[in-house]
Amino acid sequence: MKEDPELQALLQGGQDDELWLISYADLLTLLIGFFVLLLAVSPPKMAQFERMAASLSGEATPLEELKDKVDTFITQEGLQQKVLTRQEADGLAIEFKDALLFDSGSADIRAEGSAAIASIARMLQTLPTRGLVIEGYTDDVPIRTARFASNWELSSQRAINVRTALEQSGVGRERMSVRGFADTRRVDVPGTPEEQRAANRRVVIRVE
Repeated sequence: MKEDPELQALLQGGQDDELWLISYADLLTLLIGFFVLLLAVSPPKMAQFERMAASLSGEATPLEELKDKVDTFITQEGLQQKVLTRQEADGLAIEFKDALLFDSGSADIRAEGSAAIASIARMLQTLPTRGLVIEGYTDDVPIRTARFASNWELSSQRAINVRTALEQSGVGRERMSVRGFADTRRVDVPGTPEEQRAANRRVVIRVE
């Protein structure tokens, strides 16, 4: 039986039209494998996942809501020059200037600073599963006292004391870790040398 040329052409055309689907499926498979490899090499933190999800849903992330609460508290208490917040790649940073927390050369938290830490601790408890890293920094003026042999000891003890204050205010100790950086991670700000040093005397609570 002789085959119809028109039928053969139609069948051949249908097969050609479907060839692009194979290439498309191969491309999708390669892309999925690429993203899986990226996740395996450098797993993104929860804050990064939340930002990606929020960009799709249009809703605020838990860390954005926490930032709003802290910012409201800062404004109500008139602490704009002493406490600031900022969203970073891996979480939320809450920065305390040392003038709020400590006297010069001391790691003992002042009463005003204790009250501020206690208030923020209550806000941190709304996200009980988030890890907290408390970081201490100093300016570049060397210190050598009976208690602190260098800025390393001073920055570390200040971070430890803030961690202790958070725990006393109800934050779980298993959530927290401490780092002291002394004057090794300077922030560059405009102003006089003393203003620049003041900007570097700080303690930062990072909510991951």
